[in-house]
Amino acid sequence: MKILVLTSRYTATRDIIGEDFGRQTRLFAALKKRGHDIHFFCADYRKKERKDTLLHSIKVLLRPFGIMLFFSFIAELKKLIKKENYDVLIATADPLWGVVGRHVSKGKLPFIYDLHDNYETYAMYSVPFFGLFEKNAIKKADAITTVGYTLKEFIRPLREKNVFVIQNGVDTSIFKPMSREKCRTMLKLRKNAPIIAYAGTLQRRQGIDILLEVFRDLRKEVPNLTLALAGRFFGNEKRHLDIDQEGIRYLGGNLSQKEVAMLINASNVAVVPNREDSFTLFCFPYKVVEYMACNVPIVATDVGDVGRILSTFKGSLCLPDSEESMKNAIKNQLKKKSINYRKAVMKNTWDTISKELEKVLKTVKK
Repeated sequence: MKILVLTSRYTATRDIIGEDFGRQTRLFAALKKRGHDIHFFCADYRKKERKDTLLHSIKVLLRPFGIMLFFSFIAELKKLIKKENYDVLIATADPLWGVVGRHVSKGKLPFIYDLHDNYETYAMYSVPFFGLFEKNAIKKADAITTVGYTLKEFIRPLREKNVFVIQNGVDTSIFKPMSREKCRTMLKLRKNAPIIAYAGTLQRRQGIDILLEVFRDLRKEVPNLTLALAGRFFGNEKRHLDIDQEGIRYLGGNLSQKEVAMLINASNVAVVPNREDSFTLFCFPYKVVEYMACNVPIVATDVGDVGRILSTFKGSLCLPDSEESMKNAIKNQLKKKSINYRKAVMKNTWDTISKELEKVLKTVKK
């Protein structure tokens, strides 16, 4: 099939094209290997670049986007659809593209709307009437894909038919068990200290403030305990999160995927400390399957699909928004050398997930 993917160049703090990061690039690269012709039409609202490039043999059209550029962006998208004769349009990464995708595809080609999050938590929902347009896109799309089962249930009042779960995946050639000693050497981490690791966005919604409090308490009981953090601060969150304290190693926000895998393997416990709110309840963090692929003991809050995927691994879950529960879980996991999560997570490789997306494509093929 010839597929057009409508997306943003940036998601949260990441440049998905420049960094080759995330669901869009990895999932569609895997789908490309299955013989499909894929083009990306990417809105660039930061650098406002206009250029055509290739990523994993996918043609990427970067186009400047902003309030003053909205109508010219739509016009160029319509022109491209008319010229290229695509078989399907997939809108992903932002609710705005769901609304735009529904508009430009109507009567012209099948439309799939890929939901990453509870989009009602996004800033676009503050725009008058936008919510009505976005809900209409959910109702009228030829198919919906959701990042998790909790999100699928959340949109059930809007539609029940042709809704498919396509979870986030992991590159198991990068995220795999490695020598703890070698990984610590590469990252210049202490050889003999017990290490707790977190890799991801740094903000209170992700429960980093709770993790910091838990670490302070645990350090009184566990000699030389180290907290190794990697990730970018979201917005102005840095002012609320004190990481300049004894025992914390901040490795920055620009680690490569291979370096993130090293950090996970360098640790004794990897943590997913999400709070429970209207955003985290419906998201599916990449880090949970990346941690699992490395077989490092995990402590994750029992929130949404994270709780679902870890439910069979005793000791890997703790209560959300509870310092005491997280502290006890980390103490117990620190006693374990490794846990065989990897077998369970093999169903979440990007190649496997791309096969599920291919099944969805067949349901809308004309």
